[in-house]
Amino acid sequence: MKKGRLPTIQEAMEENRKAFVEKFGREPEPNDPVLFDPDADTPQPIDPERLQREMLEVLKAAGIPDELIFAYERTGLMVSELNQHLLSDRDIAEWNAAIDEYFRLHPKEGGKRRRLRRR
Repeated sequence: MKKGRLPTIQEAMEENRKAFVEKFGREPEPNDPVLFDPDADTPQPIDPERLQREMLEVLKAAGIPDELIFAYERTGLMVSELNQHLLSDRDIAEWNAAIDEYFRLHPKEGGKRRRLRRR
């Protein structure tokens, strides 16, 4: 994966499938969790707090700007040019408020404000 690029959903799902097969010695079945605990002996859903920590690590490793990571933490949204048209007006307002909050808390960072506008 190139710096600044997150994997596509297809890439992430294929990596997850490979990890599942390596861990449990079989293909995932319909009732198996998609996001599984890699430390469990049997397929178990991953702890949501652990998932959040790992997601933040991936975002940082991918070189995602700090203000976007902050907005993700505040809103639970992962916004890109590809999906912003799917957001509600409320989601856009929350995202923009989180971006503004980040720059209020980090005024020396300047950076490009990635505010969203309805298209």
